[in-house]
Amino acid sequence: MNKVKLSILGKDYLIVGTESDEYIQKVGLYVDKKLKQVEELGDSKLSTVMVAVLGATNIADEFFKERDKSTNLKGRTLALEKQLREFNQKIKNLENKVERLTEENSNLKMQLVRRETELGQSRNPQR
Repeated sequence: MNKVKLSILGKDYLIVGTESDEYIQKVGLYVDKKLKQVEELGDSKLSTVMVAVLGATNIADEFFKERDKSTNLKGRTLALEKQLREFNQKIKNLENKVERLTEENSNLKMQLVRRETELGQSRNPQR
């Protein structure tokens, strides 16, 4: 467990967590920044509790918007992955078809050579 001292709105807090010190500091600085924004934009009569509630509401709003974006991106990613699988299957099918047509073409060429040979022999019978 890590213990990190944070200063939020000029007040010190000891935070205990499993994340790294740097991460906890980063989170604390973010919360302090958000609360200071509320404090600066709000009525000077706002209590610390009101600043904290409004700041938490703003942070929750950001969280939900980012979560929605993430959900939408995951959905788009899944759709693109499905489309990619379908395209890969089409490519495999086309490769198989090309292979079959190449084989068929080779067989037809062999048949043509045989018939031309037979035709040539029937025109010029051996004596």
